[in-house]
Amino acid sequence: MGDEISEGPCKNPIYSRDILKHRGDSALFTGNIFQIAYLFAILNSLYLVDPPLYRLMKEKIKLLVFSFCLLANSTRGQFAPTDSVPLDERVHVGQLDNGLQYYIQSNPKPENKLELRLAIKAGSMQEREDQLGLAHFVEHMAFNGSENFEKNELISYLQSIGVAFGSDLNAYTSFDETVYILPIPTDEEEKIRNGFRVLRDWAGGLLLESEDIDAERGIVVEEWRTGQGVDQRLRDAYLPVLLHDSRYANRLPIGDMDIIRGASEEVIRDFYRDWYRPDLMGIVAVGDLDPDRIEALIREYFSDLSNPADAPEREYYEVPEHEANFVKIVTDEEAPGIQVQLYYKHPPASSGTYAAYKERVLRTMIGGMLTQRLDEIRQTPDAPFIFAGARYGKLVKSLEFFTTSGVVGPGKASEGLRSFLEENRRAMQHGFTESELERVKRSLLNSAERSFKERDKAESRSLVGKYVSHFLNETFADDPAHRYRLYSQMIPAITLDEVNALIGDLIRETNTVVIVTAPEKDKESLPTEAELLQVLNESTNWETSPYEEKELRENLLLSLPEPGKVVDVSVVEGVDITSLLLDNGLKVHFKPTDFKNDEILFTGSSEGGTSLYPDRDHYHASYAGTAVNVMGVGDFSPSDLRKVLAGKNVQVTPNIGTYSETLSGSTSPRDIELALQLIHLYFSSPRMDRELWDVFLQNQKNQLESAQVNPDFQFNKRVNEIISNGNPRAMGVFDPEQLDSIRVERSLEIFEERFSNAADFEFLFTGNVDLKEVIPLIERYLGSIPGEPATEKEDFRDLGITAPQDQTELIKVGMDEKSQVILYFNGEMDYDLEKSQQLSYLGEILTIKLIETLREEIGGVYGVSARGSLGKVPRERFSFVVNFPCGPEAVPELTQAVWEEIKKIQEHGPEPEDLEKVRETKRISLEENLRRNGFWHGQISAAITGDMPLDTVLGASDRVLGVTGPQVQALARELLKPEYLLKIIRYPADYQED
Repeated sequence: MGDEISEGPCKNPIYSRDILKHRGDSALFTGNIFQIAYLFAILNSLYLVDPPLYRLMKEKIKLLVFSFCLLANSTRGQFAPTDSVPLDERVHVGQLDNGLQYYIQSNPKPENKLELRLAIKAGSMQEREDQLGLAHFVEHMAFNGSENFEKNELISYLQSIGVAFGSDLNAYTSFDETVYILPIPTDEEEKIRNGFRVLRDWAGGLLLESEDIDAERGIVVEEWRTGQGVDQRLRDAYLPVLLHDSRYANRLPIGDMDIIRGASEEVIRDFYRDWYRPDLMGIVAVGDLDPDRIEALIREYFSDLSNPADAPEREYYEVPEHEANFVKIVTDEEAPGIQVQLYYKHPPASSGTYAAYKERVLRTMIGGMLTQRLDEIRQTPDAPFIFAGARYGKLVKSLEFFTTSGVVGPGKASEGLRSFLEENRRAMQHGFTESELERVKRSLLNSAERSFKERDKAESRSLVGKYVSHFLNETFADDPAHRYRLYSQMIPAITLDEVNALIGDLIRETNTVVIVTAPEKDKESLPTEAELLQVLNESTNWETSPYEEKELRENLLLSLPEPGKVVDVSVVEGVDITSLLLDNGLKVHFKPTDFKNDEILFTGSSEGGTSLYPDRDHYHASYAGTAVNVMGVGDFSPSDLRKVLAGKNVQVTPNIGTYSETLSGSTSPRDIELALQLIHLYFSSPRMDRELWDVFLQNQKNQLESAQVNPDFQFNKRVNEIISNGNPRAMGVFDPEQLDSIRVERSLEIFEERFSNAADFEFLFTGNVDLKEVIPLIERYLGSIPGEPATEKEDFRDLGITAPQDQTELIKVGMDEKSQVILYFNGEMDYDLEKSQQLSYLGEILTIKLIETLREEIGGVYGVSARGSLGKVPRERFSFVVNFPCGPEAVPELTQAVWEEIKKIQEHGPEPEDLEKVRETKRISLEENLRRNGFWHGQISAAITGDMPLDTVLGASDRVLGVTGPQVQALARELLKPEYLLKIIRYPADYQED
């Protein structure tokens, strides 16, 4: 039972060191630790006598250990408000003589990988008027020739060591910062050194050759083109109001395309010389490498960087406050709905101290509690909005905000704003309730506890960002153990008075902005800006009534069901899977792992789905799972469930798809019983709530009605129709009137039918599963579900849904000069695991070649992808899709270029170096995935639903690494043929073909 004690807070060496420093508590410590050890010693025998009492006592003893550890640590004293919050104790921070700062942390997960970041405190705000967009342009140029890597050599080399362009290797530019992202393998010295050479070249070794600059202009223009549309037009109209009278309003990172197309090389080089300098740089390195080794490499590669003598001063710009409040209404022909945003603008909150830390927690609490109230309003008949939420956030470095925002139905912009203002006033005048505060406390404590429990299992990519943020924005980056201890002291002591006192600071009477965006067709029904401004200003005089909420019981079940029995147990030794058969016919598989301390994933599935119902029931069946998610389960509405489950790690989602029904979710070892209770309720007690359904249906109709004018919606609708080949059983709901045909009573009947027989289901639980604890719970909550094994396993029905072939479809929508090309190859093909992997290789190899050709050589696209897969349900088929956005005039040239790259692979096979790039990327990915619950859960689930052996995953390495060039070539010849191709091309609505 020693492992049980080590799961608690005393496992952290921080605690043991601190306890030993306080000798006055040593007697208390010694006495209690022996008492706790004695309690754990007798716990084992209790399990055999009374398992439920064992589980109860185990949790109580764990709580005792936890409380004891906090008591021991409290001898350090309370956290003084003015003290600085320390960085994560595992990180080493340093600075070179030239001013470059670095953060280093050793982290073993995943093995043989180091996450590197180069952060620069310069972005579009540092651009001169003749440089608009050049901060972002320089970031692009970082991949196009440097002292150690010629043009395109960098990407090619990194791909050869398993670093994929886009998903791994990347960068971004914002208003005040530029960040480069580079994960590198650490299994070879050369790879490590080359990783630091890349970072060094980005920092001070870009060549910025004229030829390369000219080649990159078109790529940046294509990136700009992909961002054009209704969202961009709305944003460009309201940002000058939100960022009133500030430099930010005129410094969007994408910049001015006239400057991008025409800026001289020297103007571009000026930006690089001025702002890429060590006193503005930070390096973050987190991963599986000795910290001293990392520090030595940083000193070796970056110490010679120097700051230019005439470097401009790095200035931080303000967003001025304004006494007057502003309202801005923006309409657009393609806006998909009406959105109301209420911003209370604030200067940046203080940071660094425990007082600031606590205020951040209080702001989070207020946003969460207001969002819960808004969610309750959303579910009432004739609600003033479709959905809404509240939060505190940062817009730019010098501007933070508290916002209430949401989507409203036609004619309800004024009503929606009034509702937001009224709820804010209600909170100001009457505060929150004790029960609201306790729920949000539980949620925050649970979050801190989970982070603490996973402290030794966190992957490097999840850690690196907090240090980048600390360098750029002085945000908190404390240790999960510190956060847990701080939260455990601070949060229980927070009072309603403290929370309520802060509301008045967040919700201001000045420096407030209201933004309404809406479709042009709704313009006449919108209030005027003056009318909304009057509502905003008058709201300061409103009187509200206190918030009231109904009382809820804490227990999901009124009584415990009689348990079933396990009638058979089997073990798949090679993959350590234990399988049970219960007497109700339900099969349950367990894959215990130690990859995460506090994670259990689960899925229960059964074949059939909506396919078993006639056409007249199509919409009823398609919305059956949605209906239950909307109406709740047992005695609990969805809002009630969220309250009851606050602070618990329980997510359960039912779904009925075309060919199967599932219950899936996640939980933790502590909350597994609660998750199983909820699964039991979904099987036994789906809830009818006509009022909630009617509200949902009306909201859905409003959103669909508003979306009709949006070109992306129109395009997706038409693509769905084309790929479905007109089969109504495969088409989604895109028109509001289709929703009118749904009778929720019939949907609920179908749900109950699909979940009526436990014997049809197989469940899989993956993660930190303790079988001796979980199996009795499985017997009680899953074994008690009615089930009747059938003579034949229920199967789905093939609905005959297939995509067309040898066909071209043009879709003309939207006003922006942009196109999208979808080349969709599909057809019959026997399912084969080896060929499935070969098809995946073909997609990744073709993607490499298309990036080289369409992006780097032609400059006609910003991004392009190719991917292929094999499927078994409802019949064995293949699909292979090439997808890219571009300018309308470039469609023929780029499409022809795709065919040329396909033909090269068909005629000559993939280039050996490309095959090895993909193999290395997949090898690394597989090694990392084999230490992740999600991968194992997905692979075993696929084996279960595909009627394959549960140990199929054991052959993954051979399948992944065994793909050859001739196999890929043969598959390209077999599948990528014009007769299998469905070509879909999007053009602007007014496009005229030649």
